Parts: sequence; C-alpha cells; structure tokens
Amino acid sequence: MEEKIQILKKRMVDVTPIKGDEDFYPNDTTIVRYLKSRDWNVDEAEKMLRNTIEYRRRTNVIDIDCKWCHDRPGFHTMRQVGFDESGRPVIYSNFRQAATHRYSAEDSITHVSYIIENAILTMNPGISTWVFVVDCSGMTLPLCNPKLGYGVTQTLADHYPERLGMVICLNHNAVFHAVWKAIKMFLHKNTASKVNLVRSMSKIKEIFHEYFSDELTEWLLEEIKLNKQPPLSTTQQMFWTCPEKKDSHDPRGCPSYVSEYVDRYFEMKETSKQRVHGPFPSIIDSLLGEHCDVMSTSSIEQASFDDFSRSCSDGELDLDTVKEVEIPDEFKIDGSAAKQNSVS
Repeated sequence: MEEKIQILKKRMVDVTPIKGDEDFYPNDTTIVRYLKSRDWNVDEAEKMLRNTIEYRRRTNVIDIDCKWCHDRPGFHTMRQVGFDESGRPVIYSNFRQAATHRYSAEDSITHVSYIIENAILTMNPGISTWVFVVDCSGMTLPLCNPKLGYGVTQTLADHYPERLGMVICLNHNAVFHAVWKAIKMFLHKNTASKVNLVRSMSKIKEIFHEYFSDELTEWLLEEIKLNKQPPLSTTQQMFWTCPEKKDSHDPRGCPSYVSEYVDRYFEMKETSKQRVHGPFPSIIDSLLGEHCDVMSTSSIEQASFDDFSRSCSDGELDLDTVKEVEIPDEFKIDGSAAKQNSVS
C-alpha cells in the first residue's frame, strides 16, 4: 500500500495546487482516501483525484456560500450542531423546518458543500469523517425525491470519498422508504451500510447515548421533540436566531458548539490567519443584525405534516404494512445512471 501511495504521489506532481486549498492537495491523507475509495487501484484513484481537484478549482469550493439561505432564510435546514464522542462533526437536518416546497440539485449540492467544507475546518487531526442526523419529520416527496438524492450522493461519492462516518435517519415515513429504496440501488454497499434507520424513541436514545455526549444527546432529543409538535413554534421556524430566553433551547446547536463556533465566529474571523469555520449562513446573517424572517409554512405543507403526525407512533414502522408510494416520473432517477463504485 505504501508503494501505491508513492506511485500516485509521483503521478500527481504535475498538478498545480489550488491557492488557499493546499490542505486538500497535496497531502498524504487525501492520497490515501482516494486510493481506498478505488480499492487501491492507482489508475482509477488518479483519475478520480484529478477530477476532484479540477472540480474544486472550477467551483472555488473553499469560498462557496449558499445564496439560497441568504435570500430566503430557512430555505435549507442542514447545519452542524456539535460533535460526537470521537470528535466527528454532527450535522442535523429536519424537513419540518424547511421554508420551501422543493429543492433542486444545484441549491442542494451547494448547501451540502458549504456545510461539509466548513465542518472540515472543525476537525482535529486524525478526524476524517462526519455524522449526519436526518430527522424526516415533515418529509414530502418534492423535498427529497430520488433524482435529487442521487445528485447529492453522487457529488459526495465523487468528491468526498471515505468521508461519511454514519447517517442516522429518524421519524421516517412511507415517502422516505420509497426514496431510500430508489437511491440505495445506486449506492456502494459500504455506503448503504452506514445508514441507520431508527424510529422508536427507545432506539433513538440508545444510539444517541452510544455515539454522542450527554450534552448533544439532550440537545438532539429536545430539538426533535420540538420539531414534531404542530404548529411549529416561531423559535423553531427561525432556528438560526438566538432564543430570547437565556436558558431556553437553542436550535442553532448544542451549547458547546454555539459557544465556540457561533458566539466567537467574528472574533475568530478577525484574529485568525487561516480560514475559520462558518456556521449556517442564516446564523451569520442574524449575527450581523440582518432581518431574517421566514415565510410561513403553507396550508398544504401543514396539512401534509398533520397527516404524517397522526400516522406516527412510538413503535417501529412495520414496512410490510406501509402502503407503497408511487414515485412520479419527474422524480425518478434516470435509468442510465451508473451505480456508484466509490465509497462516500
């Protein structure tokens, strides 16, 4: 393996590093990740790594921002909220908090790239992966359709291989399982194995306590509970703002994350000579004092959520009794799409 690392490094000597992005390449950690993702096939790893470097150069990903979150606060909900017991960034999202009817591949890929590029800046040496907690409360097909999911997972597989530590999906419904069934067939089996579907509160608490600190577990359980209560409170709708009451739940993240990366954001930005972690875009706007109101949830979205809430219970979802959800053609993945062979 060491020999293959040296071979790939020699092959890549003609590649000009991206200014400001030298932490990505050249370095041995990146070389190893790309070799591992291609089962140590040097030719395939070289091709993949060159494509990623050009992608990062073309998109200027280190300075990427999510204009959708700035233009319409609440457009996305995915945000870093803390770290697991191993020090991996924990990224939380909830469909119920989304102030939009549907996403596109462009805005979703941009937002995910912003979140994970900034999450990388919080990783200590030796930490290379992250954890997603996906709260499916309020999920509808337009918000997370297979075509969209495929586009995002393809980008992650192509340009962030060996980065996914674990995905925990909660409160999933029939829509989620239709989407998951459609996407799973295109995923590498090792990637799919990292997705944990948990629904009952007892199992949610069990997996949280296994991987997260008491502080983050308490924050997640409270956030999930508040996001399941219709109608969604103003505080939870405007999850990027600091709560008015000092000791109340802060939807921006667990206390230690907020203290280190939100409250100190401008201080670190002014004093650090290196790039610093940027929290959720609307959090930054709110800290700047900008008006960040969210559009009210539509009656259609509210009705969809109420129907879903009535179908929820504290028990596990019996997939054998769940009515199959028919996916419209506009949301289906193109049949010509290739199965992903890299591991995200």
